[in-house]
Formats: sequence, structure tokens, C-alpha cells
Amino acid sequence: MAEQHAHQHDHHHHHDYEKANADLFTEYAKTYRTEFSCEIAKRCASYILQKYPFDSSKTEVLDYACGPGLVAFELLPHTKRIVGADLAPGMVDVFNQSVEHQGISSDKLHCVHTDALQSCIQAYHHFKDPTDITRALSQRLKSKGRLMIIDFIDDNETNKVFQQLQHEAHSDIVAHRHGFSSEQMINMFKAADLQNPQVEKAFQMSKSEMKTYQGHEVFGKAMNSDIDFTLNYFIAYADKA
Repeated sequence: MAEQHAHQHDHHHHHDYEKANADLFTEYAKTYRTEFSCEIAKRCASYILQKYPFDSSKTEVLDYACGPGLVAFELLPHTKRIVGADLAPGMVDVFNQSVEHQGISSDKLHCVHTDALQSCIQAYHHFKDPTDITRALSQRLKSKGRLMIIDFIDDNETNKVFQQLQHEAHSDIVAHRHGFSSEQMINMFKAADLQNPQVEKAFQMSKSEMKTYQGHEVFGKAMNSDIDFTLNYFIAYADKA
């Protein structure tokens, strides 16, 4: 499994792991805005907006592991301010260039570089210890704030895809946990002292639907194999007391 490779490869080289991940996703940033990634971002934002009473005069959002900001831009009209944070300098640059090109004030939307160890959305399966990240993010929440996560459901369908991907490049560096179960998410929320944890199925996308969007090539050889699959996404959320 890719996750095991990452742990073994990196037991005494945590900094190397973080740097390799950041370098890889800096490369991804250059071609990240595809039909496929934009469609996923729209669906993520739609579910996030359903699960919290956004108020454009006061809701402030930290979008952790924001990538190039596709979800943040979808949420922006419903918020007072969004701060994106990402480990990859290339993602931070792409995000902030997009803000500038669209004439948006950096007071309302900007991205910062953050080290995952020092410290939000569909990248938990890239983190070495998501429980630590959950604790760190919960500390940044205001009272009555909500931590929301969208990621892959850990099921046979998702595992099929990642098993194919693990034979391709970078499988010994990028930690892929193949998604999460409801139980894992609830346990992470509880470990971070968050209240009322909920995990719900969000949306799904079949291989045949993925192929209709430019940019589906990010899933590599899995798209050209005989294996049929559907990616299932969950939304998980919990509140700060």
C-alpha cells in the first residue's frame, strides 16, 4: 500500500516527506484548473453551503489544504472573508494570482503557506496524521464554529482506483489513505473535543461520468483500465463548544 511505503520510506525523514509532497503539488498547481476539478469543487461547495448557515456579513472561513482555491472561489459570495492555506508554494501562488486577476481584495480572499506540522477540505488522505491536523484545526475554530471535511469514502470502489494509482509515479512519497470510514472521522472529531460529529454521504462520480470532463487524466491508468468504479465522497462535520 502507498501509505505503508510512505511510512517506511520516511520514518526518520519527515521533512523530506513534507517537501516532496509540496514539490509534487506545486507541479500539479500548473494544470489544476480543469473541467473535472472545477466540477468537483462546485459539488463540494454546494454540500458545504447546505451544512452551515453561511452569512456573508460575518462568516469567516479557513480553507485548509485549499489547493488553487477552486472551492474557496465558489464559497466566496457567501462569506465575509476566506483565508486559504496550503503546504505547496505553487498552489499558494496560483491561488493568489487568481485572486489578483479577478480583482478581488486580498482582505476578502488570500492564501498563505502553512506547514502541516505547525498548525480544509478534501486532502485528509494526503496527511500523515489526520488526527493531529484535526486537533490543530479545531483550535483555530471560533466558539460555535464548525469544522467540515469532504473526502473519499473508504470503500472497495475507492481502493480499486488507488491500488491502480499506487503502481504509478510518486506512490512511495504521497501518503494516500484511500479515504476514511465514518468511524474514523467521528473518532478524529472526538479526539479533537468537537461536538455533535456527523458523517454523511455527499456525492459520487462514476468512471463514465469522469471521462466526460477534461482533466480526468489525473486518475492515470485507472481511467484506461478495464476496471469500472465510482468515487464516493462524504461530508463530515462537527462543532466547537
